[in-house]
Amino acid sequence: MRRRALEVIRVFNEVVDYYDGWYETPMGRYVVKAESKALKHLLPPEGRGADVGGGTGVFSQAVGNGRWVICIDPALNMLRRARRRGVDAVCATAEQLPLRTGSLDFAFMVTVLEFLEDPRSALVSVREALRPGGCLVVMILNRESPWGELYRKLAREGEPVLRLARFLNLGEARAVIEAAGFRVVEVVGALDNPPDVVPSGEPSLLRGGLDKCGALFIKALANA
Repeated sequence: MRRRALEVIRVFNEVVDYYDGWYETPMGRYVVKAESKALKHLLPPEGRGADVGGGTGVFSQAVGNGRWVICIDPALNMLRRARRRGVDAVCATAEQLPLRTGSLDFAFMVTVLEFLEDPRSALVSVREALRPGGCLVVMILNRESPWGELYRKLAREGEPVLRLARFLNLGEARAVIEAAGFRVVEVVGALDNPPDVVPSGEPSLLRGGLDKCGALFIKALANA
C-alpha cells in the first residue's frame, strides 16, 4: 500500500470523534438529510449492497431500511463506530473488496474517490462485486461549487482530512466511472445552499444548475 493511502487511513482513524461529531451539528444533520435523500432516490428500494469507504456507517444506517447494507472501510476506528450503530462492517480497501463476484445488487461511495490513490482500480473492484446491471451511486464533493471552493481553501490551510483530498468535477468523475466499466444513467445534485447557511425545510435534489451544488450524485450501471 502506498504512503498516501496509509496516511489517509491513519488520519481517518484519528478523527473519528470529530468526523461523527460534525454530523451532529445543525449543518451536519442537514447534510445527512440531503445526501441520504439523494441516495434513497437513486438506489434500488431493496437488495444487497455495500457502502464502500463508509467510515462510521452514517449512510449505511440512513439508507438501510428495506436494503441490506454492509459498510466497508480500511480504518478500524471508523468501523468500530459503525458497529456501535448496529451496522454490519468489514475492514478492507475499496481496491480489494472481500466480496464474491456478482454478489451485490448495488453499491455506493460517498466522498470516497477523492481519497483513493487509484480510483479506477477501486471502481473496477466494485464493478466485479456487482451483478451485471447492478447499480453504483458515487457522490463527489463538487470542486467547482462554492462548497468546493471552501473545501479547497481549508485544504490549503492544512485541515487534516481535506488536505489529503483530490477534488473532482463532474466530467472527471464521470470519465473514471465509465473507464471502469459502468454506464452513467443519471446525475443529481444536492446542497445548493451556501456552505455557511443551514436551510430550513426539506432538502432539494437538482438536475440542472449543478455547478452550485456542493454534492453531485452519479448513478451508473455495471456493464455485463
